[in-house]
Amino acid sequence: MRFRILGAPCVENTAGVTGRRATVLVAMLAANVNKSVSVDRMVDAVWDERPPATAREQVQNCMSMLRRVLGGGADAVDISRSGRGYQLNVDPGEIDAHCFERDLRTAAEHLAAGRAESAVATYRDSLALWRGPALEGMDGVELRACAHRLDELRAAATERLIETQIELGRLDEAVADLRCQTRLHPADERYLVLLVDALLLSHRYPEALAAYRAFATGLAEDFGSRPGPAARGAERRIQKALASDTPSPASGSRRGRIDTDLSAFASMQPHVNNVVSHESELVRHLEEAMSHIRAAYSLIGTGHRSAAVERLPRPGRAA
Repeated sequence: MRFRILGAPCVENTAGVTGRRATVLVAMLAANVNKSVSVDRMVDAVWDERPPATAREQVQNCMSMLRRVLGGGADAVDISRSGRGYQLNVDPGEIDAHCFERDLRTAAEHLAAGRAESAVATYRDSLALWRGPALEGMDGVELRACAHRLDELRAAATERLIETQIELGRLDEAVADLRCQTRLHPADERYLVLLVDALLLSHRYPEALAAYRAFATGLAEDFGSRPGPAARGAERRIQKALASDTPSPASGSRRGRIDTDLSAFASMQPHVNNVVSHESELVRHLEEAMSHIRAAYSLIGTGHRSAAVERLPRPGRAA
């Protein structure tokens, strides 16, 4: 694997690819491996909406340098002219993002075949390829869209890994991973709900309550919002568990209680996922509605634009 875009873009074992412009062009080629990337798209990626008059010439000069640097030596890479642009011709296995998506497909196949342990191992291998946010430091519209897609796949893979760990009863691993995720994404309800469920299945009820309270406090202080339906449902499960917790020899072994609770978790999980999904969809529609309202006011003219418009809420900030 030579081209890395799951993090800050780079080409391994190559010293000649330096500077922002060269890095952006390599990222564009790697994100579109074995496909032609036009010079116009490269210009947009480097300068976005404000290219200089010599932008095309600068891109072509930089591409000549890259073809010279990457095309020499034992590990030569072929960058060909293709139509009105350039094309990186390599085995997709040389691109870390391709390997990541290939592993995700393999993990899904393991799950479909009932090989949950193999799925966990494959998910872990796929996530180990990441070194930071996808295409970190890249600003162009196309590269940011690509980065957003990859980051979403990473989040989905992390969530599926943890769900599978819980279903297998590997609760300590799941809790450890979820502690990390809730610190990295303190406003993400998905991880909070999974953390609460993993702690409840482990019969660590006070920790589950503390995790929920920390989440709710963070939302209020940092975003001025409140927990959504899925998180409130998790709180109700905590309160129910605390109310019914009667540890005694008659209640059975901890392993037996966990096995019983795991069955309940498996039947409940599709409903929890649907609640979180519907809430995310609602936020997206609210964001779109607000953008349309602001666009309408801008068409009226800046002279009629009131301060009230500027104070319109932005749902995305509380998401």
